[in-house]
Amino acid sequence: MSLRAIPTVVLADVTLEQIQNAIINGELKPGQALREPELAGQLGVSRTPVREALHRLESTGLVTPRGRGWEVSQFTERDVRELFQLRRLFEPEALRELAMRPDPKVTAELVHFFDGYSHPIPADAYGDYFARDNAFHSRIVACSGNERLRQMYRVLEKQIDRGRHFLTTSAEGRADATLDEHTSIADAIAVGDFAGAERALIAHLQTGEDLMIDQLRRVNPASSEGPG
Repeated sequence: MSLRAIPTVVLADVTLEQIQNAIINGELKPGQALREPELAGQLGVSRTPVREALHRLESTGLVTPRGRGWEVSQFTERDVRELFQLRRLFEPEALRELAMRPDPKVTAELVHFFDGYSHPIPADAYGDYFARDNAFHSRIVACSGNERLRQMYRVLEKQIDRGRHFLTTSAEGRADATLDEHTSIADAIAVGDFAGAERALIAHLQTGEDLMIDQLRRVNPASSEGPG
């Protein structure tokens, strides 16, 4: 027979991906209780892969223990400030490394990273654009050549992606604005102006932080009071 048993690890990975995506895109809200039986029923799996997924998601900061169960982690002003503080440490440093050790292949990759995107970015293309956005910043971090830094950034990526979805889907025109900001970084790299690319990157991160905090205050005034 051609049928083969589905490896448990695959089932666990798919379960994790489903829950993770629901948190990142806001279907599962901050503070929402996550009950293993309910999730298992919705996903059509046993409680075992759900339990494993929740434990793994705790390490990313997307879920936190609550009593004998779990809940979606809060997303507060403090969370935003801490994430962007780390990004301002990691990403500009990686660009400095690229400036000191230029790599034409990497430079060309960054310069053309957003080829094919133009205004307006349609809402049904947000998923692809968010993935490209995330890959762009991850590629910048990889320019550091520091594997430990890359590992630390990978831990943050899902939290960053959560913020990206929150802001871009709730603030009109933000997707197009980030495209312009990314293009400014790429254009500076294209002419070898790494100092200009760093300034554009820092401005992009600062704008994202400011807008995200402003949007949080609009939709949830209590967000600035959470412990993060």
